[in-house]
Amino acid sequence: MSRLRSLILLQRWAGRPGKLILISLSTFMFSFLFQLVWTVPGHAQHLPDQCLDPLPTPTPTPPSHRVVQLVNCTYVTLLGAANAAGQSDQELVSVLPREGTWVMGPLGSGRNVLTIDIPSPQWEDTQKGGSSGPRFWARTGCKYEIQSDRAQCETGDCGGKYDCSEAKLVGQPPVTASEWIFYQPFPNNQFQDHLDITVVDGASLNMDIQQVGGSATDPVNPGSAFWLAENYPLTKHGQDLRNQCLDSFALKRSELMGVPHSKGWPSLGYVIMDDNGQPKGGDSTVGCFSNCGRYEFPTNPGFDCDPNVNPLCKFWKVFCTVQRPPPFPPVYGGKCNTDADCATAQLSACWDLHDPKSPLNKTCQPRAFIKNQTCSPDVCTFAYGFINPKTGRPDFSTQPPAGNCTDVTNDPNACIGDDTVHQVMPKGLTWPNDPEVFGGDAPLYRVIFAPGNTLVPITDSTAGFPLCSTLSEVQYEYSKWVQLCANDINSGAVFAVAHLMTAIPPVPANWSCKLLDADSGATGPICRWKQGPVFIPAPSPPRPH
Repeated sequence: MSRLRSLILLQRWAGRPGKLILISLSTFMFSFLFQLVWTVPGHAQHLPDQCLDPLPTPTPTPPSHRVVQLVNCTYVTLLGAANAAGQSDQELVSVLPREGTWVMGPLGSGRNVLTIDIPSPQWEDTQKGGSSGPRFWARTGCKYEIQSDRAQCETGDCGGKYDCSEAKLVGQPPVTASEWIFYQPFPNNQFQDHLDITVVDGASLNMDIQQVGGSATDPVNPGSAFWLAENYPLTKHGQDLRNQCLDSFALKRSELMGVPHSKGWPSLGYVIMDDNGQPKGGDSTVGCFSNCGRYEFPTNPGFDCDPNVNPLCKFWKVFCTVQRPPPFPPVYGGKCNTDADCATAQLSACWDLHDPKSPLNKTCQPRAFIKNQTCSPDVCTFAYGFINPKTGRPDFSTQPPAGNCTDVTNDPNACIGDDTVHQVMPKGLTWPNDPEVFGGDAPLYRVIFAPGNTLVPITDSTAGFPLCSTLSEVQYEYSKWVQLCANDINSGAVFAVAHLMTAIPPVPANWSCKLLDADSGATGPICRWKQGPVFIPAPSPPRPH
């Protein structure tokens, strides 16, 4: 496991005095794990409203002021997920959907929606430093057992736990997630929510956020161009970044089997290998890394790396806008007149806000990097100098001018470009200070996974773990390990972690004969020594029309 940086996402709200700081404290647990079968019927022609129109419109259960629906628009089973959130210096609070489960059935099952009441006041106004803001995401390719609180998922896994919120863990990249500040107080008894779709570390499924009810425009700041109701949809429904991803940034099931490969990642043995050395159930791309996420995975080079010696160090520090916390001197912020003055500050931009009174005016600040020479306004939204439709004037305060991938490297495979990600998620947050944070004041929000569905394969999620005896004898040598693990089995061991016998270090040479409750099983596929009970959720009652 490795801990990724904590992101501090600075949202500059046009025309609003001061700055709104959105804190997203994310401890990513790298536990890429196994799954067997994927299948996606050819239903991408389904329009978003065919998934969303029949949905109920719940109201918050007091004392909650907000309710969130997680909506699965795919034809496979997903596991929903939330973190545990809370204000600074307060104990983190977990949530559980009204349905009593994190299992999200496929579209058409009657079980594809989860309903979450936002705890009040614990999950509200989490803007202060040290707070842990709410976060929602979906996990794909899971094997899970509710009664043992275990799950192994190809994307979004949280340390091998079924209930991420109760475990106080968040999902591993690459995963698309939504981040929130709920019910933030403003003058005149106004309360607003602020949210983003983060793909700073990469994406799994396309995502959108829809408000139901609330104000049509921002009642606090009428000049704001960042009101959710005026910007929905935030992503392009029916599209999927995974089939537009650079191969060098794509994470495939075959790369999660535990064998070395050309990208230099360690041997992660979480997908089951068949007798022929292929992923059992087929190969597909499960996620697409962002510029930053690619060089964070699975660990970053470290603060002391030398970018003049190690290109990975350079890419990490530039794309992830890396700087050490105080008392180390800041990387960004020095005064400048041109971008050339900022070259030593990790290729940052000289940000001319056209506002001499601003302390940020003509200072070196981190920037986005695009693959193409230019990016259209409908793809790279709210760019430097965009015309604010509310004021009719150019706005230079949202973000500095973007750079080009070629400013960083001549290797076309070393930079995916923020514009590539924005082709699918034009209003998704792709780099740490991207301005794609939106406001709303609705009682109900929908976090929609794969709106419009997708033709790109998604590994299905199924209840129960496989028997160890069903794993490939050629690859895992069950007959050997069932004997070597006999003492643990006879002492009541339920789960094992199987390791490939054909792999090379750093994959462990031995099976883990007994999986302890605190272990994630992150080094290989979890299997059962003996068949256990499988809990399959009952269908939800019919929805009222």
